[in-house]
Amino acid sequence: MRFSRLSMRLVAVLALSSAVTAQESLLKRLLRIAGLTAAPSQLRGPAEAVAPGNIWIVPADRGTPKALTLDGGYTSPIFSTDGRVYALKGDTLVRLPQETGAGVAVHKVPRALKLVGFDSANADELVVLLDAPQGSSPLGVVSLRSGGVTPLPVDPASDEQRRMLAQIRGQERLYGRTSVYTRTERRGGVARNQEWSDVFIRAGDAAPRNVSACNGVDCVQPALSPDGRSIVFIKTAAAR
Repeated sequence: MRFSRLSMRLVAVLALSSAVTAQESLLKRLLRIAGLTAAPSQLRGPAEAVAPGNIWIVPADRGTPKALTLDGGYTSPIFSTDGRVYALKGDTLVRLPQETGAGVAVHKVPRALKLVGFDSANADELVVLLDAPQGSSPLGVVSLRSGGVTPLPVDPASDEQRRMLAQIRGQERLYGRTSVYTRTERRGGVARNQEWSDVFIRAGDAAPRNVSACNGVDCVQPALSPDGRSIVFIKTAAAR
């Protein structure tokens, strides 16, 4: 009986230790992704699914936005660790050419909702947000080499992990003291007020700047390049 109780206690301790290690490993891994932080300033983002559109790029230090794609249907553009642009088109991971043109299919990623970012410790691994069934992990790691998707263990009881997931689902990304995010813009109309989302950048204590200037069309899902010089975002096809 004594041995049985000791065994049960040891199993419980090992289980708790494993859960803590898994939680620390997940947070440590996610914090290696550019734009994610343990203490986001705000957890903002739309509740509804983001409408697809074309990928645009703009210099972070003032400049004119330029379309990277023209064929539409893209969501969730991000930069790889070497500065290439990847995005989703439906459930297909695509890589963008250096100049304007259609994305090149890399792998199918079933149930992919959003590209979270590349692991800075392993350029082959891309973390994605998934439309996972109840009870399954909403995060997975895609291997660029094989296309395989490995679920990341997520503890629904962890407040830290819930905050990290809220940040992932939102629109704001923080890169050191520089943040990129979306903000609702408005103007009056004859029949009703018009609203849309524009992309803003804020560097340190400087005033935020509207870098997308989408003028009535939603611009969403911004990401900053590894060198901090460029911002990519989605410009949707129609006004709200």
